[in-house]
Amino acid sequence: MELPETSMLNFFNKVLISLAELTPDGDSCSVDSLITHCKSFALGGVRGEYESVLNHCKVGGLISIKGKNVSLSTLGNKFLTANREKYFEITESQKQIIAERIVFKGAWSNHARELFEHFSANTQTTLYELSTVETSLPQNQNVTVHFFKYLGILQEENSLILVHKRYSQLVYELTADSKAISEQQLEQLLMENRKLGAQAENAVVEFEKQRLLKMGKTIQSELVKRISIINTAAGYDIESFDGTTDDVFPNRFIEVKATTGEDIRFYWTINEREVAKKKKNQYWIYVLTSFREDRPSESLPITIQNPEHIIPKHDSFSIEVNKYLISEIAEIELTEQHIDELKWYQLD
Repeated sequence: MELPETSMLNFFNKVLISLAELTPDGDSCSVDSLITHCKSFALGGVRGEYESVLNHCKVGGLISIKGKNVSLSTLGNKFLTANREKYFEITESQKQIIAERIVFKGAWSNHARELFEHFSANTQTTLYELSTVETSLPQNQNVTVHFFKYLGILQEENSLILVHKRYSQLVYELTADSKAISEQQLEQLLMENRKLGAQAENAVVEFEKQRLLKMGKTIQSELVKRISIINTAAGYDIESFDGTTDDVFPNRFIEVKATTGEDIRFYWTINEREVAKKKKNQYWIYVLTSFREDRPSESLPITIQNPEHIIPKHDSFSIEVNKYLISEIAEIELTEQHIDELKWYQLD
């Protein structure tokens, strides 16, 4: 399916907001009533071609149309949640959802795949890039470049078009079948940067200290430490405690994974997996999604105990065995945990 005009994306909000208003109980309404409701409002003085907008929303997976009725999908609800103020102009969070779920994994992935075949991985900058001097793109792909710039997937610097580091891993996944790349290059591309990883580990150290303090384990709280700066081959990043005893020997070994995206997606090395096999229930992965360097405490940890056992149980994960790339391919159910106001999520 062809990409829409960037201006049409704002009408996605109008359609979904209208649909939510017409179906407060989460059921469905008729397509005709939704279009009539939408046409009663002119966005920016312009009335949208809502039949086309609905078609794009359907193909993108934001809505479900069965017969003459339309309803919000799970992805559509997530899209609305990323616009809590109900602005008609698309938000940055919504752009990221479109990029991750529709561009790279959905209806527009063919446009992305065709474009990124022209890009190459720069292992010095850990970015995918394309030289506008050395490469002349077909007109239809120039349209794709413009669209992807609007979504924040691409940015231009001098004579280079660069993939935002947030999407390096998704570009790799999309083009891996047709491009040879070494494991060393892959690891470099999957690292959003060392500073991000270090800050995520520091955030988990503080989280663990607070968790143990709230359990009344003051001494254990003081002993939580980031082991990755001492031993990079340990197979985990942090030594902590379950808090079930007063023992001062660590019994919770935490590997920290951080991503700037909303989905659970991380690269699990062979060494980390081998250590997880040995430590079983004492080994944990803490995933920080939507992690921001300037707001580290806002990302609540998703904890996975004994991941070697738990992860394969979930059909919502894709596991690329050769590279141990763990990817969330469908929305998973997480259990909310808390001690007083301290919250986190756990994968069971």
